[in-house]
Amino acid sequence: MANKEGSGSSGVEVTLRRDLGLLEVLMIGIGPNIGSTIFVLVGIAIGIAGPAILLALVLNFFITLLTAMSYAELSSAFPETGGGYLWIKEALFPPMGFLGGWMSWVGHCIACAVYALGFGLGVSALFVQYGISFFGISSEMISKLFAVGISAFFIFLNYRGVKGAGRSEVIISAMLLGIIGVYMVFCIIALLSGNGVQNAFEPFIPMGYMSIATSMGFTFMIFEGYEIVAQTGEETKDPERTVPRAMFLCITISAILFITITALTIAVMGWQPIAQLAAIGKGQEALVVASQKVVPVFGGAIISVGIIIGSIAAVNSVIFSSSRVSFAMGRDGNLPVAFGKLNRKNHTPSVAIFLSGGIIIFASAFLPIAQVAAVADILILLLFILVNISAIALRWKRPDAKRHFLIPLFPVLPLIAIGAKVFLAASLFNFEPLAWYIALAVIYSGLLIHYFAKGRKEIEKIEVPARMLLTPEELRKFRVLIPVDDVRNVGLIDLGCIVAAKNHGEILLTNIVEVPTAVPIDAVDRKVVEERKKMLEKLKVYAELRGVPTRALVSVSHDIVTAIIDTAKEEAANMIILGWKGYTRTKKRIFGRKLDDILRGTPCDVIVMRDEEKLRPENILVLSGGLWHVSKATEIAAEIARVAAARVTILNVIVDERYRLKAIEYSKRLMEIVQSAGVQVITKEIRPETIVGGVVAESMDYDLLVIGVSARRHWKKFVFGPTQDKIVQNAKCPVLIYERVAGSELTKRPTESNKRDEIDR
Repeated sequence: MANKEGSGSSGVEVTLRRDLGLLEVLMIGIGPNIGSTIFVLVGIAIGIAGPAILLALVLNFFITLLTAMSYAELSSAFPETGGGYLWIKEALFPPMGFLGGWMSWVGHCIACAVYALGFGLGVSALFVQYGISFFGISSEMISKLFAVGISAFFIFLNYRGVKGAGRSEVIISAMLLGIIGVYMVFCIIALLSGNGVQNAFEPFIPMGYMSIATSMGFTFMIFEGYEIVAQTGEETKDPERTVPRAMFLCITISAILFITITALTIAVMGWQPIAQLAAIGKGQEALVVASQKVVPVFGGAIISVGIIIGSIAAVNSVIFSSSRVSFAMGRDGNLPVAFGKLNRKNHTPSVAIFLSGGIIIFASAFLPIAQVAAVADILILLLFILVNISAIALRWKRPDAKRHFLIPLFPVLPLIAIGAKVFLAASLFNFEPLAWYIALAVIYSGLLIHYFAKGRKEIEKIEVPARMLLTPEELRKFRVLIPVDDVRNVGLIDLGCIVAAKNHGEILLTNIVEVPTAVPIDAVDRKVVEERKKMLEKLKVYAELRGVPTRALVSVSHDIVTAIIDTAKEEAANMIILGWKGYTRTKKRIFGRKLDDILRGTPCDVIVMRDEEKLRPENILVLSGGLWHVSKATEIAAEIARVAAARVTILNVIVDERYRLKAIEYSKRLMEIVQSAGVQVITKEIRPETIVGGVVAESMDYDLLVIGVSARRHWKKFVFGPTQDKIVQNAKCPVLIYERVAGSELTKRPTESNKRDEIDR
């Protein structure tokens, strides 16, 4: 899915590409939900309400679902970056829009401090368990130092624009779920073995009914991940459906895990020992203590590692989210304009990231974890109240907006959600009065900034209409996709013109503008886009002068690989032609990360050209073989030779005389393919010590080497095959290597060579 801008006079289209699927969006939300909070807040919450925390979590789940319905409706109708802030701004009068964004930004920053403190707790717990002394510093100070350290680390990564959100969250969250699963299994084993605590849940409500409301308010931040999901709308594929689904899955999975872990922890320890830990300010260590009891030898270490991994997932997600909100506010003029500007070097919102980081580090360093969590809860609850009000207001203000999800029993459910959240926010005053004073100070300081230091004008961003789908007639057209990044990529276009002309098709030139994940795709630098459009226009004219219909597309994306593969699928491309400069700076990669990943994920046939200069060969060398890839590569070589009036040599490499007759049979068949194109062709036989050495030495006398990939593509170490990879890397002339994808549209064309290939396979 993508949004597309009209081509205008340049004839080059611009698209803002959506890269994130359901799993990636879900993990961005689950990271904060089941991050360190699942390990850190359980003990503190049990100290507030005793076993009644289970009832509090169940009630929180249903109340959260009510607000999630408002988020789902709004995100399905208005999937812009900024989430709740932009909806409040659209729905309510000033300064409510600013306050919504301000509370979202500061609330998420302070919540991030909870996760960072959780990381510090995990590290200090490991030090204590293994008797490690850290310069004689106390455990509490170790927690603070490492909390500040992990915050600074991810602030730096976001500033540099290093990728992480989305795809890395899948890996981290999977590891975290594995650790949680281990803890749950050992708790169940302990209970089945009779090692649980009798009457562990009695009395069920020892602290009074008001403690249930207080614990509900305190643990409400565990569900904040779905608000982060709402902010990914502009980068999500099919956001109208994917974002609501991800929200409800995020909330449901988190609730099940939290309720189950809390119940098991109380069952194996009893609630009174946990409450005693909370009373002395160590409630956050409850799961570490419980794990030491039920998991032999490494119990405490497992939970400590879980806290560390969970914190990494949460801190990364929330820094990503909070900086985006302040960036959106800077672009809209609700914060100083510096918030909405990108760093020239890294193309990231550096001011937004560093000031978000400043809030996180301050809260981590100077506030206790329970107080930090309470402040975050208050701000998030107030934000959710405004979002529910906005959902009601926008139904009346924007009835024309297409809503793929509608709140049932409207407006009753949003009104119930508003009332419940007002009550929960108020109940936190009994638990942490100072947290309310801090929250009010945050709101007041925000209003001062809004009136005296806000930006005076909005920063322009790219606006694009919705993408038009291809018609059935357009889908049937043969199409060659050529990603280009330099005006000198004319060799790729020469080849594309030859292939497209032979199949009566067209060329689609594309260039990907890659932006950091910390930046919304519509915040891309317009100057960069215009430069890429000019480059594509020149290459488009070059192709059209050769008589081939050509389109050109600039895609703005967070990931080049995903953008190219998605473009190939959406445009029903029959072939992708890729260029490779002949080297990679990436260790453990054959051709470079991007090229390797494209080749492994492509939906259609692929040609890779090493050397992208003009394609004007006089002598073409084709490496013989019996595979279907080689037949297709030979067809391409024959067509190039026909157009360029070149000669073709079929090379037989004999390293084992037992296979000579078979090699001759293969070369005869390839000669027939070349001769059918009316091209002069000969065969040549060599007997080197190694295939690679022989082909590389022979390539010195030719202008182009053409080879097909190996059939054994299950080797993860290789892209084209063990022999082919080495030949491509070391050949002394330009190389063309062909990969034919089974089931692609090109393989279904009823040519004689295809029929012969099917027999060989």
